[in-house]
Amino acid sequence: MNGQNPYIITPLTGEDGFYGRTDILAFVRNTLASPYQKVIVLYGQRRIGKTSLLHQLRSPQHVPPGYQPIYFDLQGRAQQPLNEVLYGLAREVAKNLDLPRPKRADFQDEAFFQDSFLPRAYEALGDRRLLFLIDEFDVLGEEPVSREAAIETLFPYLQELILDEERIAFIFVVGRRIDELPSRIKATFKSAQFKQISVLNRRDAERLIVEPARGRLSYRREAVERILELTAGHPYFTQLLGYTIFDSLRLDGRMEVTVEDVEAAVEQAMELGMGGLAWFWDEFPPAERFILSAIAHVTDNGEAAHLSRIRAVLREHGVRLQGMELASAPTVLTEWGIIYQPEPDCYRFVVEFLRRWIRTRHSLAEAKRELESVSPRATSLYEAARSAHAEGDLDTAIEDYRRALAANPNHTRAQLGLAQALYERGDLPEAIEAYQRAYDLDHSSARDGLLTALREYAASLEEQGEAMAAVKQYARVLEYAPDDLDTMRRLRAIWQRQAEAHLAAGRLESALAAYQEALRLAPEDPWLLERVAYVRERLRQSEDARLQRALIQLGVLKRQLAEEREARAAAEHRSRQILRLLGALVGVTLALELLGASVPPSVRIAAAIGVVLAVALAYWWATR
Repeated sequence: MNGQNPYIITPLTGEDGFYGRTDILAFVRNTLASPYQKVIVLYGQRRIGKTSLLHQLRSPQHVPPGYQPIYFDLQGRAQQPLNEVLYGLAREVAKNLDLPRPKRADFQDEAFFQDSFLPRAYEALGDRRLLFLIDEFDVLGEEPVSREAAIETLFPYLQELILDEERIAFIFVVGRRIDELPSRIKATFKSAQFKQISVLNRRDAERLIVEPARGRLSYRREAVERILELTAGHPYFTQLLGYTIFDSLRLDGRMEVTVEDVEAAVEQAMELGMGGLAWFWDEFPPAERFILSAIAHVTDNGEAAHLSRIRAVLREHGVRLQGMELASAPTVLTEWGIIYQPEPDCYRFVVEFLRRWIRTRHSLAEAKRELESVSPRATSLYEAARSAHAEGDLDTAIEDYRRALAANPNHTRAQLGLAQALYERGDLPEAIEAYQRAYDLDHSSARDGLLTALREYAASLEEQGEAMAAVKQYARVLEYAPDDLDTMRRLRAIWQRQAEAHLAAGRLESALAAYQEALRLAPEDPWLLERVAYVRERLRQSEDARLQRALIQLGVLKRQLAEEREARAAAEHRSRQILRLLGALVGVTLALELLGASVPPSVRIAAAIGVVLAVALAYWWATR
């Protein structure tokens, strides 16, 4: 397999390697067919093929009927004065119409382009119209360096040109969302028709994979499917993988592409496309970069990241999803077609190749550092705070640091500056809280300050007699610096004093617990080992004495129980004897009643008296 690599990883200036986009080309033709429609805006993410499409509009088969296309790139012209930009545009027109090269000096007067140059161009055009294909138009949206720079003067000039010149039409290419553009650019597009350029459809993406190398490479069906899974029809990533696969198989002398070949090419393609991928990455603001990094790092091949997982990553890295920039980042990335939602609150990369590249080349720590630049207001307030801080105006510095953090809670240096200013002012509890937040944002830069503030606060609490409050602060120091010998010594001394105080008051269990805390900090200390053993022996003796007292009390209780049982048995015996006596007396009384008159009244009276006496005797006996 010999010959030049047929896959092209730079913008296509010719027809070779260009596939699809028939819908965009038809949109351009149909729009410009109307003499009243003179402005088209094509927008889309970087490396999606916008420049290649503009170059296709220069080829005879794609030029809109009745137009002469003029390609003009505004890259690098943002700071040029308007006359220089117009001179460059005139040179391109002259070259395409075979006109004499214009003189630079003529364009010192900005009116020369419209009043003198364009009429000569119209003569050469005949009945055709000029179609300016303006690439990288949004680079002029940057902040101006001077009032004469093109980024300040070109937009109003173009607005007038669009209104005044009937024989001129424009196609602008923009690499941002339209609502992100400065108002001075949007004004130029008031009468424009807009069309987004996205990934290729499946049929055109398959053609881009297979057709460039037809006759020299053959792709197994599953290999084509794997490339589509990795690139989702994104033309740049598809060309990049194809280029790498072609070179790899050419070296091996093979012609058939397998799934294994595709997987093996991914890492090489990332290396090959390093420049283009970095340029692609630079398109995104810091907030979007962090969200992309978060999604990339919590997902594997083809997975979707639930919003709860993304928030967990933010918490782990001390990032607060506040402010419009971070909160709206997932929505912006979805609108750009970088990620999509397979279901509510879930996000997945459209292009798996991009997810892998971000995961291997852009750490979350790196993306987090960039979050400081999310809010220009926060940056300005931070600089003001630094100035006040340097001048010793701590109150003003603290106020401005806090205002900067309100604008951007993830501004690490503002958070650290606030902590330092609070520390210098002597507000140790507040300084510690601020240092903790700074530590959550960046461990390395905040660690020393946090430890210093914690040590000083603990020492001050100790001096005020708040021993246990000091213990908590010293313990926090050891969380961040487990080998801090001085803190361990101070903490051990506090526990020892607490243990001795408990021991003197007879609180043996509390004394033992305090000695054990001290021993945990110095496991081999012989004095502490001896004191722990002593207190344990005291506790053992105390426990033995308590147990002995309990046994004695148990014996007394047993004797009392036995006596009560004996008394109860005797009472029960007397009760049974009384019941038998009562039964006999009742029987005698009943017999006398039955005999009736045959028994003298005196006998019956005597029997009744006997029953009464027996009952009284029984009551007395039972209650002795």
